[in-house]
Amino acid sequence: MRIATCFVCILALPALADDAWTHAGKDAQRRSIAAGSSLPDLSSPAWVYDGGGGFQAVSQATPVVSQDGVVVVLGMLEGVAHAVALEAATGAERWRTPIDPPAFASWSSPVVLGTREGGLAIVASGSTLAAFDLGSGEEAWSLELGQRVVNASPAIDAAAGLVLVTTYDPFGGAARLLAVDLGSGELVTEPTIGPASGASPALLGSRALGPRALVALTNGFVRCYEGESLLWEIDAPGATGFFGGLSLLDGHAYAATYGFSGGRDNSVLVKIDALDGSVVWSTPTERTNAMPIVLGDGRVVLSAGLEGFGSLPTVQVFGDLGDAAERRWDLAFATWDDLNGNGRIDPGEYLALGGWDHQPAAIVSSTGAALLVGSPTGGLALLDLDADPAGAQLVLARSDWGGGSPAVARGVAVSAWGDHVAGFALAEACLADFDGDGELTIFDFLAFQNAFAAGDLRADLDGDGSLTLFDFLAFQNAFAAGCG
Repeated sequence: MRIATCFVCILALPALADDAWTHAGKDAQRRSIAAGSSLPDLSSPAWVYDGGGGFQAVSQATPVVSQDGVVVVLGMLEGVAHAVALEAATGAERWRTPIDPPAFASWSSPVVLGTREGGLAIVASGSTLAAFDLGSGEEAWSLELGQRVVNASPAIDAAAGLVLVTTYDPFGGAARLLAVDLGSGELVTEPTIGPASGASPALLGSRALGPRALVALTNGFVRCYEGESLLWEIDAPGATGFFGGLSLLDGHAYAATYGFSGGRDNSVLVKIDALDGSVVWSTPTERTNAMPIVLGDGRVVLSAGLEGFGSLPTVQVFGDLGDAAERRWDLAFATWDDLNGNGRIDPGEYLALGGWDHQPAAIVSSTGAALLVGSPTGGLALLDLDADPAGAQLVLARSDWGGGSPAVARGVAVSAWGDHVAGFALAEACLADFDGDGELTIFDFLAFQNAFAAGDLRADLDGDGSLTLFDFLAFQNAFAAGCG
């Protein structure tokens, strides 16, 4: 009783203070985790947007969602490239504006900053970086980059007032890391970083010389810059080339390569100390451009592979053992049924989800971890990451709608595919029922406290990616409010 009385004494705070998905990979650390969120209802979309006809989505460009519920997606409208803003709650179109046509079928994602009152949507497409008023779609500024951007998504450092993006030069050495002033659109720094494609920068935060940004390059190097200064570089062991971004958690960077030759496991997943560039471990994986999802409980999830060339589209889960890693499971192998008895994994004999160009979204809550992931042929699946991958309980739900890289924020999961964008409502959840027994008791407090002490991101109830006093306050407020 004393504990319950203490709970109701805490001042009210929002349960999810960081309920936005502002970047490819959710944030500038590219973590791809909706912490403290409930699961989407895939039985039927809450809304579907098709632009009134003639819409073709850039499916693997992750939709982004502002903190007040403005969704920005990219696609073609009657053959012209556009950025389109939708209302997260209804899917209603707020504005549309033409953008530079994507180069080489690029799936670079937009970024958003702030709210519809004075915020920005920023798009890197073709050879242009352009900012638009988040509320109206009116162009705020546009910068010609002099090089194309391909599959690389911008990152915002709001404290430094900068947006960063890399240009495309996959087999030369002239790609650049551009830092652009958010207010004016003026170029601030532009160090040459080497050969790059899809090198979405991940940010460690601002320093004296500027944002500390990590980029992974097609020659197998990872480099860390502070402004124009190269702080460190590392040639990752066994790396054939990075063609995607990195993710950051607890001072470490995680990235995976794309090997062009060989069969399965022709590429590597690496963990790097983000402060000095030393390699902590590397392990074989399927080829990919996707960013690893580090759950914070010792598991790393990766979407990888493609149909053909000795590869398979799959989701892989690894165990981070500290100074080494082990593969826990591979979806294609775990679900394989050799129907024709030829000893090979053939199309139709396994559950094909994820893939090299797809960025899933993890949903971590008090009840466990789930993965919202698309199929290479369209549609979404919700996987229970705590279930046996070969068992019947792995797939929690499926939908024929959507299928592109999803975002989960502001009460909705958003995914584009083909001629539409689909929004799925998040199911009602009770944050305070932390042990999932349907009742609010002292055991919920103990379960939350244990998760917090273990560094388990299920305890990240305010959704900011770290465990702090504010997560305790959010839990106590939820407990005091009860479950309706």
